[in-house]
Amino acid sequence: MKSINETLIKYVNEIGSNEKFWESEYKNTKNAVKDIIGSNNLRQLAVLALNADCYEEFKLFMQYKTAKGNGWDSYFDKEKKERFGDVIISYLDKIYEASNKNDDEALNNISRFFGYLFWRKRVIGGKGEKSK
Repeated sequence: MKSINETLIKYVNEIGSNEKFWESEYKNTKNAVKDIIGSNNLRQLAVLALNADCYEEFKLFMQYKTAKGNGWDSYFDKEKKERFGDVIISYLDKIYEASNKNDDEALNNISRFFGYLFWRKRVIGGKGEKSK
């Protein structure tokens, strides 16, 4: 059986493998600035997850971020028309399930997930972080 950390890293690698999404030139909206999801934004989500009272509160916040835009509404998969925020929420749901629907455990795991995603984003560079 895999440890939760191995599962989280697997999820992060799946997200990171969509190289086209992370390329600096990849744009989904008319305003290129709105397409940028910075690594610090991901790191802040790790902290916010730890401060949430329950999983549903954090999930609602992620739904808000996706509706607000700022890159979270960018298509992660243009063919399927899946927005990045929705893809992330689907992973959060998987993490919640893997945490036996225990809010404290899930939020700690979600925090680690965003920490790993922060590291991955820094490794692959992308949107606004790669020097040309």
